Amino acid sequence: MNEIKVLIVEDEPVIAQNISMYLNNHDFVVSGIAYDYDEAIQELTTNTPDAVILDINLDQNKDGIDIAKHINQHHPIPFIFLTSYSDKETLGRAKSVEPHGYIVKPFN
Repeated sequence: MNEIKVLIVEDEPVIAQNISMYLNNHDFVVSGIAYDYDEAIQELTTNTPDAVILDINLDQNKDGIDIAKHINQHHPIPFIFLTSYSDKETLGRAKSVEPHGYIVKPFN
């Protein structure tokens, strides 16, 4: 069976490491962790994963939704949002890029 490589895009290192640990312990391989837009684009270009987990708020001018737009234009891979944002405006923006899932944190 082929391992599924997942890129994590999360600006909080502790959360990124927790997600990574969970995935690595459940038959996934974390191909990389990106903490901002530029690192995410670099990982997508040099180390294309099979799927991406995206935080929306990255404390920058460009956010996870901008990364999702890039994925849709350049990389035919699924992505899900894992975020603490669930307001109507953010949900509308996220819906426009057609994610494969939207998980609101914190979660069990």
